[in-house]
Amino acid sequence: MKILNLNKSEHRFRLVGILLVSFFLVTSVFAPVIAPYDPYERVGTPFERPCLEHILGCNDVGHDLFSELIYGGRVSLFIGLFASFYSTLVSSLLALAAGYYGGRTDRLIMRTVDVVMSLPFLPLVIVLGVFLGPGISTQIIVITTVMWAHPCRELRSQVMKIRESGYIDAARSMGERSIVTVFRHVLPELMPLIVPQFVRVVQQAIMIESSLSFLGLGDPVLKSWGSILFFANTRAAFLTGAWVNWVLPPGLCIAMTVLGFSFIGFSLGGRIGLSYYPFGSFILKRKKTSNDAPADDVRLSVNELVTVYNPVLNQCVAVNDVCFDVKKGEMLGLVGESGCGKSTIAMSVLGMLRYPAEISQGVIILDGKDLLSFSRQNFAKIRGRRIAYIPQNAMNALNPVVSIKKQLIEAVLTHQTISRAAAVERVREVLEMVEIPEDRINAFNHELSGGMKQRVVIAMALVNNPDFLIADEPTTGLDVLVQQEIVRLLVRLKQQLGLSILFITHDLPLVMTYSDKMAVMYQGEIVDSGSVDEVYYNSTHVHTKALFSSFPCLFEQKRWKRDAFLQEGQASLVLENVTKSFYSKRGLFAKGLKPVYAVKDVSLSVMPGEVVGLIGGSGSGKSTIARLVMGLETQDEGKIFINGLELAGKSRRMKQEILRDIHLVFQDPYQSMRSHMKIFDIVAEPLRIHGTRGRAEIDARVRNALREVSLPCDDGFLLRHPSELSGGQRQRLSFARAIVINPKFIIADEPTSMLDVSLRSGLLELMEKLRSDHGVGFVFITHDLALARHFCDRLLVLNDGSIIEQGESDDVVFSPVENYTKRLISAVEEPDLMKSSRALSV
Repeated sequence: MKILNLNKSEHRFRLVGILLVSFFLVTSVFAPVIAPYDPYERVGTPFERPCLEHILGCNDVGHDLFSELIYGGRVSLFIGLFASFYSTLVSSLLALAAGYYGGRTDRLIMRTVDVVMSLPFLPLVIVLGVFLGPGISTQIIVITTVMWAHPCRELRSQVMKIRESGYIDAARSMGERSIVTVFRHVLPELMPLIVPQFVRVVQQAIMIESSLSFLGLGDPVLKSWGSILFFANTRAAFLTGAWVNWVLPPGLCIAMTVLGFSFIGFSLGGRIGLSYYPFGSFILKRKKTSNDAPADDVRLSVNELVTVYNPVLNQCVAVNDVCFDVKKGEMLGLVGESGCGKSTIAMSVLGMLRYPAEISQGVIILDGKDLLSFSRQNFAKIRGRRIAYIPQNAMNALNPVVSIKKQLIEAVLTHQTISRAAAVERVREVLEMVEIPEDRINAFNHELSGGMKQRVVIAMALVNNPDFLIADEPTTGLDVLVQQEIVRLLVRLKQQLGLSILFITHDLPLVMTYSDKMAVMYQGEIVDSGSVDEVYYNSTHVHTKALFSSFPCLFEQKRWKRDAFLQEGQASLVLENVTKSFYSKRGLFAKGLKPVYAVKDVSLSVMPGEVVGLIGGSGSGKSTIARLVMGLETQDEGKIFINGLELAGKSRRMKQEILRDIHLVFQDPYQSMRSHMKIFDIVAEPLRIHGTRGRAEIDARVRNALREVSLPCDDGFLLRHPSELSGGQRQRLSFARAIVINPKFIIADEPTSMLDVSLRSGLLELMEKLRSDHGVGFVFITHDLALARHFCDRLLVLNDGSIIEQGESDDVVFSPVENYTKRLISAVEEPDLMKSSRALSV
């Protein structure tokens, strides 16, 4: 496989680099043992030619040049390493300050970076060297001064990216101090970038040291490779013919040392993601299992497909003996729990498996052609042209700095040899097809709503008139109104263009309502398939039956019945007329004329042990309310009380104490926990933030919290990382982190949106257990109106930042007052099959 060849190539570069650098480091450290003479003593005649006693001969004073060369490495490497250390230290600290704190700190630091980088490099080095005078300290100061700016700029951009991560918001919401967050979370994530930056600075620092010494700005007493060149130049080495053994050896040492560090830097860059691994190749020696040609009306045929990860060591079979056909103009819905192999099938069909995944056997035929027989180049020609893909995380699939028009034009010109004018016309056609207004053609990613972004991604997939479309979770994270719009758009395009669609989703009602056929996956295998009616009425596998039974319908009997809630005592959470607005920039310094209200005049209260649901469309203000309560944003107007204490105006320590009684569970369990932290440290983090120091107490409370959420608490599990857990386990881990400090209530922001149907029910059972056993109240933010109605005591409907309707959950669902609420309820998909079954059961 070519991916393996690339890894071997990087490994060879790294090995060669380490060998070169190690050789010079060892010879420099052991110079007194290796060097035959003291480099400062006269041991031969001036300009003595190379011989057995003096391998490189002697200089004009009679010093042994070989001994000087060995000792010179000590000074050159010492200055290079120490100057690089200080330069990297300065750049890292300033990047952390600028990237994390932003504002005036960021502007001041980055303007200083701009000034330093705008100055001519060589004259700046010379001026500083002359001003400070010759010496080692001068060289270190000069190198640090001129080398910190560029790494600072690169590291700062990465810090800004890390700052927006879910685990940073999680730490802030738990009350962790900014300086602690920087060094506990940001710096460890930044280290894989700091190391190659240090290596790159080293190679340049050695060159600068040599240049300064050659110009006479080094320490004239100490021997370095640069000073050897300086004395060779000033003492007529080029006139006497001694330059071969006097000039070339230190020059080669400088070149080989820099080359060694360059090789190491290149390999580290590939390792940490500065360069991307290409997609794994499906061009393998595989066992072809079937020679039967599919029927003429079949667009895509997958037969006995087996895809494995780590095929050499610890083989994991992700897709096992999968067979299915998708006919022309047909939509096949593929459902199953997280990790069952749905997306791996999509990547296998697209030829986009990443190392170490590979197809070990099977046949994939598109319109009579075996895709696995294609070369990488030939497959690239049909990917995006004949077969298109809507990625799982479509919200982040668009380039934020390029307009949608340019991105679509690029997709057209990649596969079609047409003029730019024709490409623009095709872009206008496809945008009209997906119902995007023409005046939005030059819009950027951040200027589009969630539904508009999804439509643009669909347009990008369809712009080259493909025959087959793979839609991988195209409705995840969208509210029910937008979900309905997107799926109906796909169905209309299927009928209009004759598309065949593989529709991968967690949403059973969408599949049952709109798909022609469906297939159910479990542990890498398709366990049930056929028409929707056949699978629903005649399912043969226990997992399929569990999927259907675990899905709560909006109007069925309420699953979580509680006694009438008594509104007595002090509320755990109170919002009084809270408003939060944002301004869009209209220039370098000016704010937009009109504020955009994310939350407008919102008032609500949550009693101890009560479950209040916040429902509404995307952008209605639900998550902003959560961030305001947790102190991640500051309200413009209004007051927020937690257990009777107002959050605004309190000291940092007092805010931390108030936030102890509240915890935010984030929407994305994959982003809200740092992947390199152990499970023990993740759950223990709130305890450490709030002052618990005893190891035994922390250990006991962590294990107890894990038991409460039905996760293992043995030593082996505590030492695992989040990447080793399933989606459901990660979300349970989020709740373990929440309850470890015994909060009074929990804000759960879309905790089920990224989970399949079976895991959603389990998570809600966990939340109900926490409520009944510990009296924990919940603010349950969700797009899923059915789950909200079944689980919540009260529902609050938000639209455009305001609460437009509220009441008991059954009252809101069965007797809505506002038209917007009625639209939300009518958009909830409940397949006719489920309605019929519910009617029969009644």
